[in-house]
Amino acid sequence: MKIRSKPLVLLITFLAILIIPRISGQLATLVIGLFPCIDPDGVYLWISLHHIWQLILTIALMLIFNRSLGFWGFNLKNLKSSMRHMKYFVLFCTGYLVIQNVVFYFTSQPVWVDFPLTPENIAGYLGFQLLLSGTAEEPLFRGFVMMMLYPAFAGSIDLRKFKIPHAGLIAAVFFTVAHIQFSIWPFEITHLLPSQLFLSFSLGIYYAVVFHQTRSLLAPIIVHSYVNLLLVGSNMLLAVFA
Repeated sequence: MKIRSKPLVLLITFLAILIIPRISGQLATLVIGLFPCIDPDGVYLWISLHHIWQLILTIALMLIFNRSLGFWGFNLKNLKSSMRHMKYFVLFCTGYLVIQNVVFYFTSQPVWVDFPLTPENIAGYLGFQLLLSGTAEEPLFRGFVMMMLYPAFAGSIDLRKFKIPHAGLIAAVFFTVAHIQFSIWPFEITHLLPSQLFLSFSLGIYYAVVFHQTRSLLAPIIVHSYVNLLLVGSNMLLAVFA
């Protein structure tokens, strides 16, 4: 189903990124009661269940509009291009974060770790980042949102050889908005970190460009999970040696 009305497709995609994570959170809260002995510090189980539900609901929504999951990016198209993107991103991201963490260590920058660094918590949270963060978020924010937006927003911003599709730019904005925590009634912003929003938007642009070039979720999922794993893992190391 192709929707060419810009207001309508913007409304559908925005409601999807707004509602699906919230329903997923409610379902995770219901299910977590079945596992009272797991994750006593509340570090990884709820967010893992949340992302599992988010992936399930995203796929269900995709199937309403197009029954082929390959259409939404669940495919191995342009595998060589995907592998090339992953290779260069991993090299660049690893180098950048190593330099950043060395600077943070010697300048005593604040480190984000708000839970006990027990073996269970470390393994559980890193496992979530590796297996579920990109796996659940990219199908929604790149696969569903961009494929829905393409018929109405077909153009791109051309920066020499680097093209940012309009659909990808909108998806990156949605991805950034999703990192702002707020309550709807009464409306109140409960979490807003400018540095996190800048990073989310920058990475969202990159994930969108890769998806646009490959039409596959393989590279966006893997690089998304990798950068999250590296960011969280390096923060844990800094917390240990701080």
